[in-house]
Amino acid sequence: MPEFSFLQQSDTLKRAEDQINILSAILAGGHSRLSFPAPLEDQYIAHRNQRFLDIDRKILIGGLLFYLAFSWTDFYLGGDNGPVIFLVRLLLSLSFLFFIWWVPRSSLNEYMVLFAAGGILIAGLSIIAFICMIPGELKYTYHFGLIPIQVFTMVALRLSYRAVMLVSVLLLSCYIATLLVTESRTGQNEIAHLVHFFIPVFILFWLLLIVMGGYMAFMTESAARSDFLKNRLLALEAERLQYLTGKLHYLSTTDALTGIANRRYFEEQAGSEWRRCQRNQAPVSMVMADIDLFKDFNDSYGHQRGDQCLRQVAQTLAAFCQRPGDVCARYGGEEFVLLLPDTPAQEAAALMEKARQAVEDLAVPHQHSPAGVVTVSMGIAALTATDGSSTDCLLSEADRMLYAAKAKGRNRVVVSAATAAPTVVS
Repeated sequence: MPEFSFLQQSDTLKRAEDQINILSAILAGGHSRLSFPAPLEDQYIAHRNQRFLDIDRKILIGGLLFYLAFSWTDFYLGGDNGPVIFLVRLLLSLSFLFFIWWVPRSSLNEYMVLFAAGGILIAGLSIIAFICMIPGELKYTYHFGLIPIQVFTMVALRLSYRAVMLVSVLLLSCYIATLLVTESRTGQNEIAHLVHFFIPVFILFWLLLIVMGGYMAFMTESAARSDFLKNRLLALEAERLQYLTGKLHYLSTTDALTGIANRRYFEEQAGSEWRRCQRNQAPVSMVMADIDLFKDFNDSYGHQRGDQCLRQVAQTLAAFCQRPGDVCARYGGEEFVLLLPDTPAQEAAALMEKARQAVEDLAVPHQHSPAGVVTVSMGIAALTATDGSSTDCLLSEADRMLYAAKAKGRNRVVVSAATAAPTVVS
């Protein structure tokens, strides 16, 4: 029996097409604000976080090792505070490593980008703190340590324009605030005089880095969002194509009126199951069923009631095809055919007698029927699949038995004497 689960969801195609239209409109309209409608934004953030965990976490580890590698300068330039500066750097590095390892394994993994931004900010603030702790003019060498922090911010957080700008602006603001407090106490020696020229140039250079980094982050996030939309569109188009392909297959193999298999599908399955049973030397039973006096039913109750009757009988017969290879199909008009592979004649006869009784138990009124209700006649033929036989022979014999059932008074099951002991079940 053909199955097409998408038909159980009548809005599947419409929903996919609506989403395709929405995504296409967003893609065509640009995304300069770097934001999507709420549900789509949540999906993008989850996608970005996963990408960050897969790729950028390694960049974080590399940057952390770079930060730790410069601990030798703490002893060389830090004076009496060198050991303290080194210890702070070491503790921060170990803490960051722990968070890089732990956060992806915890329920906080969706906040990995925020943790990374916070970690980079703390690393930058530690450099500013080290500047304040180093005595004399040697502290100015640590100013250059802020440049790698800024570059690392641009690289590690490139998928989030807001994170890049927030960390960069906060670091620069803290740096300037620290200068305003500490430089007022600087003496008037020659080095201090040079610093007054160096600091503005350094700040200007940093500002240029922030502008460049912000632009790069904006373009990178914009491209990432565009790729995300395109991938979503491809996935939706694939879903839509799968739906349409499934629907086309369903329509080509299913009887539109009754919802069971059509003759085309039956013939395909009959050939396939026959070949399978032929390899296993297994029996195949074929059943031809016909609604008794259906023309009289149509003439008396109308074609609308006739269609309803066909649907009821079809679904009742189909309910007795439980195994994967079993098929119940509408063969034409009020005639049905059932394929029962791996089923000997007597077993098929017992099963079809239950099906016949189930149709009668529907109690669909039929004033021209001897039973007073709609009934069916059935003919059964069974053969062991061999090279010298075919489904056509089996079908022809089952059809012959159907006419025998009608000749014997209808509402009965007749099994071919050529395939089993003569049986008439009334």
